[in-house]
Amino acid sequence: MDILEYFQTLKPRPKVFRPRKLVLPKEGSFTLHGARATGKTALLLEYLHCLDNEEWLYLDAQDPAFALEDIDADLLEDFLSEESIETLAIDHWYPDFLERLPRCKRLILVGREAPATDHLSLPAYELFPLDYEEFLGFDRSHSPTLAFNRFLKLGTLPAMARSEPEAAPLRLRELFYEAFNDAESRLLLILARFQGRRISAHQIYTTAREYFRISKDWTYAALKRFEAEKLLFLIPEIGGGSGKKLILYDFVLTRYLNKRQPFLATFDAMIALALLKHGFPFHSAGSFGYRLDESRELILPSPFENEEQFWHRAQKQYSRFKKLDVTKVSVVTVSNRYAFRIGTIDFEAMPFYEWSILNE
Repeated sequence: MDILEYFQTLKPRPKVFRPRKLVLPKEGSFTLHGARATGKTALLLEYLHCLDNEEWLYLDAQDPAFALEDIDADLLEDFLSEESIETLAIDHWYPDFLERLPRCKRLILVGREAPATDHLSLPAYELFPLDYEEFLGFDRSHSPTLAFNRFLKLGTLPAMARSEPEAAPLRLRELFYEAFNDAESRLLLILARFQGRRISAHQIYTTAREYFRISKDWTYAALKRFEAEKLLFLIPEIGGGSGKKLILYDFVLTRYLNKRQPFLATFDAMIALALLKHGFPFHSAGSFGYRLDESRELILPSPFENEEQFWHRAQKQYSRFKKLDVTKVSVVTVSNRYAFRIGTIDFEAMPFYEWSILNE
C-alpha cells in the first residue's frame, strides 16, 4: 500500500504544455495510445489536472519502484474505494503490468499500442506526432518562412519542437537513447538508411546482420512491433508487387540517424507523414509521389522546380501521369506556386506549409 500512497501524493504536471488537436472525453473510461515521444504523458497529465473532480490517481507503470514491488489488482481496487478515488490513470501501460484490469468508476490506460483487453471494451484515442499546424502552436516564429525552416530542422516530436535548432543534434541524441533500447537503436539505424525506399523485411534483416549480431526472428518481430506502434510505416505501391515503401515516423530523427539522407527524401517523408496523420488512404507511386485512393489525386513532391521547369517535365512525362489514372496533380514545393493544365490533367503547385494545412 505504501507505493499507492506515494503515487496518491504525486500530482505531476508537464513543465511546458501546448494544446493538441486531440480532445479527450470529459467522461467515461478510454485508452490513449501512440508512438513513443509523441506527447502522451504531457497530454494525460494536463488532462487530469483539468478534471472537475480532483480525486484521481496517476500510476506510471515504468516507475522503477514497480521493478521490485508488484501491486495486486484487488489491493488497488480496495485503495481506490477507501480513498474515494474516481479516476485511475495508468501511464506506460503494458498487458503484464497487472494480472487483470482493476474495477473502478473510471479507467484511463495510456500506452504505445491500443491495449487489447479481455474484460473491457474501451474507446481508443490515438495521438500522432505533431502535424504542421500543431507545430505552429509550439513555435515562436512570426513569419511562415521562418516557421517552416524551423519545422525542417526540428521535426514533429513535441520535445524537439520546444528546442532551438542549434541544440537539435544534442537533444536528438538524448531522445534517441531515452526512447529506444540498444537492440531497437541498432535496428533504427538500419531502417533510417532505407527511408523512402521500396524494401522487404528480408532485405532489412540481411543488411542489419552485416553490421550487428542480430537474429532473423527478433528482426521480424521488432519490425511488426514498430509497425504496430506506428514508428514505421510500410506504404504499398500502386499495382502491388514485392516490397513496400518505408517511412519512419519523424523525418528529423531519421535524418539524424542517416546524415547522408538527401533533402528530397526528407521532403518526401514529410508529405507521406502528413497524409498518414490526416487519414487519407493512399498508395506510393514511386518517384511520382503518392496517389490518393478515393479522389485519384496525385501528390507529387517537387521542392525546388519552378513553373517552367516543371511544365517541361510534365510535358515529357504526361503519358506516365495518364497511366497512373489521376484526375489532378498537386505539386508540393518549398515556396513555389503555379497552376496549368495539360490535356485532361490539372497541375497545381503550392508550398508545403499551405498544402499541409489546407488538406487536413
